[in-house]
Amino acid sequence: MLPIILLLAFFSPLQKEPTLKKISPKAESVISRFIRAKGGESALKKIRDYAITGEVVAGERVVGTFEIFQAANRHLTIDHFPDGSSRRHGTDGEIAWNIGVDGKATILDGQEARDYMRHYETMHESLEWKNQFSAILYAGEKTIGDETANHLIFVAKDNRQINRYFSTTSGLLVREEQITGTDKDTYCLISEIREYVRDKSGCFVSRRRLNHYGADYSIEYKIISVKSNSLSDETFEVPSAVAEIRDEKSK
Repeated sequence: MLPIILLLAFFSPLQKEPTLKKISPKAESVISRFIRAKGGESALKKIRDYAITGEVVAGERVVGTFEIFQAANRHLTIDHFPDGSSRRHGTDGEIAWNIGVDGKATILDGQEARDYMRHYETMHESLEWKNQFSAILYAGEKTIGDETANHLIFVAKDNRQINRYFSTTSGLLVREEQITGTDKDTYCLISEIREYVRDKSGCFVSRRRLNHYGADYSIEYKIISVKSNSLSDETFEVPSAVAEIRDEKSK
């Protein structure tokens, strides 16, 4: 089965007190250009939620499909596998949870929960980066494939880092690198962000992301459809199996 991943977060903001302590002028310029390249802050903020469907490809073989639902501070992913099994994970803004293919429900904790909640707390990450990170640093230019990119280092309050690379030609994000996983099993996740297209809102969205998990395993996520401003609160309700665990822990 595929590992739980930090999937695509394309869209809009959650209001929080700023935590940024340091950002270099060059890094701020790169981020501002990225926001403009995607469609601009005003256009992004008009998107309140989104629903995505897509397929998962390993080599030339489709190994699953997925549904992603996102609103500010709320998330749900449903993975479907060829054998008919499925898996879900999500957050209602208070807890992060997972239900495996065996139906077993768990509530994430520790670093795993912090990473999950931070990643899915907002739809438009680029509008919230200054609130999510304690430092954003410019680390020069780097060749990524056949293009030159500006390299930024994002440092979280717990000192976890994400390296992001933005095309010097288009201004768009083309690569991410980070250490992720559980406290007992960490690995380097490298994501290549590809094939930006303009959606119905007028914003540019990546339709393909190739994720490399360590040195030996890679899978690609291909988006089939994106629908925005269509979700209800019920979409993000915590499943009953998860609610039972939450209520038991609160006693």
